[in-house]
Amino acid sequence: MLAEQRHCEILSCLVGSGGARVTALAQALCVTHETIRRDLRKLEGEGKLIRIHGGAIPIREEQRDLPFEVRKTARLEAKRAIATRALREVAEGDVVALDASSTAHELARVLPDMPLTVVTNSVPVSVTLMACSHIRVVSTGGILEVGSRSYVGSLAEDALQRLNVNKLFLSSKGIDPRRGLSETTDEQARLKRRMMDVAEKVFLLADHSKFGVRSVVFFADTSEADVVITDAEANATAVAAVRETGPVVEMAG
Repeated sequence: MLAEQRHCEILSCLVGSGGARVTALAQALCVTHETIRRDLRKLEGEGKLIRIHGGAIPIREEQRDLPFEVRKTARLEAKRAIATRALREVAEGDVVALDASSTAHELARVLPDMPLTVVTNSVPVSVTLMACSHIRVVSTGGILEVGSRSYVGSLAEDALQRLNVNKLFLSSKGIDPRRGLSETTDEQARLKRRMMDVAEKVFLLADHSKFGVRSVVFFADTSEADVVITDAEANATAVAAVRETGPVVEMAG
């Protein structure tokens, strides 16, 4: 296993369990304790975890931009349920925008091969749709963020400004009914803001972990989403608070 793959596995384990010991990680990844300790030192230096005696714990997820390879495995069942529900909103001939979230990627995975235009800044979404002969994929281009597997920056934002999007499907790191939708970085926040500006209808795809979370950069009010699609584990009080701000809230699954 390559070091980069091992690092993704370590981060995924920490996110899923809230922490792990060196011994458990070494056994799970079939490497020595010293290899794991070296990996943990490197990941801590990159600001991706906190080392403790005998192991490591994750940095709060909402405060950092996890690699796409880690995000795509977290709460996968909920994301797939949300994607299945969102699919009902896609019609032949639509111009659909998908952001670089792992939930939007799940939607791309279940899109039927029908006449459709998909606008995206996500590399995984573009790759997934390459096999579809009837779907036209429009990539924003821009600066490639390797960790998020997405394009950001002024080139991507300017490309969006030239397009008319019927329906936007996006996610966010956090949803707070008072402060709004938030992301970990200014680059991702600006790109999502521009996507919302050019879309006729906005669908927010948000699993239960997003509610009540305030990340780093706020980019929109919850009232700017037309529909919020979440999963059955979402807290009823948090869902009601978001619903009171204006959007329709649909429960998937």
